[in-house]
Amino acid sequence: MDIYHNCQSNMRKLGWGTLAGMTVALAIAAPSLAQSAISLGRNFRPDPVAVVGNGGGNVSLASIAGIAGNCRGFAKTEPNHTIVLTETFPVMDLLVYTNNINDDPTMLIKGSNGIVICADDESGGRYPHAYERLPKGTYQVWIGSKTINQSFPYKFSLSEIRQK
Repeated sequence: MDIYHNCQSNMRKLGWGTLAGMTVALAIAAPSLAQSAISLGRNFRPDPVAVVGNGGGNVSLASIAGIAGNCRGFAKTEPNHTIVLTETFPVMDLLVYTNNINDDPTMLIKGSNGIVICADDESGGRYPHAYERLPKGTYQVWIGSKTINQSFPYKFSLSEIRQK
């Protein structure tokens, strides 16, 4: 039996109400690629905390950061993530992973307290990485690509211990 007829047969067995419920459940369970917000206090669990998204865009990270320095790459205008730290962290390790070796991610973090952190793989390794003391506050995170308009899936990981 081909796939089309097999699916039709399964739909008759399950009924439309069951399938509609499954569709709603799948829509709720599907990860959102929109901006995510994370609130963290000291000694959070699990450690590391990881979120996923799509990086890249057409806006220069240097222009978003307001500094030239080492802010390389391009992202969307809106941040990918907002992190609210409810306490000062003596050490916060921030790391971006991708599964594709051809992706070249970059990262910009801007804090409400004026902190600006730019990272890419220039400091060694394949992934953007920042290991910083971060005061209590709100931080916006952009995940960019060194290539304009390149979109790619990533995982953004935060930890109180060194991840590299």
